[in-house]
Amino acid sequence: MRELHRVSDILSEALGYLKTPGEIDIPVEDSLGRYSAETVISSFKLPPKPKAVMDGYAVRVEDVEAASPISPIPLKLLDISVRPGFDTGIVLERGSAIKVETGSLLPSGADGVVPVEDVVEDNGVVYVSKRLARYENVSLPGEEYCEGITIVYRGCRITPQSIAGLILEDRSRIRVFDLRARILNVGDEIVGGLYFKPFTHMFIAAWLRWHGFTVDEISVVGDNVEKIANWIREDRVGYLSILVGGTSMGRYDYTIKAIERIKPEYMVHGFAIQPGKTACLAVKDGKPILALSGLPVAAMSTLECVLKPLMRGLGLDIPVYPKVKATLTRRITVKLGVKCFVRVKVYMDGGRLYAEPLMTGGSGALASLLKGNGFVEVPEDVEGFDEGSEVEVNLYGSVSKF
Repeated sequence: MRELHRVSDILSEALGYLKTPGEIDIPVEDSLGRYSAETVISSFKLPPKPKAVMDGYAVRVEDVEAASPISPIPLKLLDISVRPGFDTGIVLERGSAIKVETGSLLPSGADGVVPVEDVVEDNGVVYVSKRLARYENVSLPGEEYCEGITIVYRGCRITPQSIAGLILEDRSRIRVFDLRARILNVGDEIVGGLYFKPFTHMFIAAWLRWHGFTVDEISVVGDNVEKIANWIREDRVGYLSILVGGTSMGRYDYTIKAIERIKPEYMVHGFAIQPGKTACLAVKDGKPILALSGLPVAAMSTLECVLKPLMRGLGLDIPVYPKVKATLTRRITVKLGVKCFVRVKVYMDGGRLYAEPLMTGGSGALASLLKGNGFVEVPEDVEGFDEGSEVEVNLYGSVSKF
């Protein structure tokens, strides 16, 4: 039996060989979900001047301090209406009022907006029947947007609100990390056909896209070491290469032999993960090559426990699942010295969260991922958790209710 390597050791060693992904310049509107390679800070205020937040009449608050329903204050109504997007340059004199629409910049001198329901307009005069606090119904400069906000920082994942801020800053393009990936599905049985439709490679591609990678290529090759090695060598522009299948620790580990043939700077085969122990990580020219099991749960455990923390170690804020504390409904027993990827179903009952273990092994048990909504990572130095224990769950789906 080949030696199994602790995940923590793999991560610390591999990071010494990996290079940060390259950078490319793309349109802002295409950047959603990508990782910014630059930091952008906001540079101005919105609104630039006090702004009305409702339809009404801009006034000087001091003019209406004594206003009441039984003693309304008359103000001269200026023969103009202020609309959003325009700055009239008007100075509101004492004893005057001007009609404003929601979103309008207030004229100089005005420091409050009286709602239309608190005013009676008659023959060029408005009668205000309610006093105002200063800046009531007004948005002040910088309340909606101001200098010094970090819109994106280097390594962060670009969100819809990030894009809004970049557009507001008149940015049409943004530098992002170039996380192009390619996938090779390995195996004569894949080329020749199976009794079911192969799906693990597509599952991996979807996982990568979900986490901000772009997948440029998905190919298939049989159990031929030279063809597999040539596929790895062919990549000139991508960052991540993933090979699916052919990783078993025996005579049929064609993928491992192919990776050895390209002479990587770093290579480790055999992870202390259950499922996923046959995985392999190599680094060639500073770029990661990941060989995964053709079974979906083993592939996911490696992506979650190895690839994700590696990318975070390089400074990319790859999203992690929200974590919740839940009470185990059954004992989890695992092998000491192996990190275990336990699928669970989290549900709420009586105001408490419970985690029902579904499976500790089962590399190919896609059903356990579909039935479950989270997973528990059991550390290598722990043999399990007792029933009734509180465990930390990585939640990838919605919590059920009973």
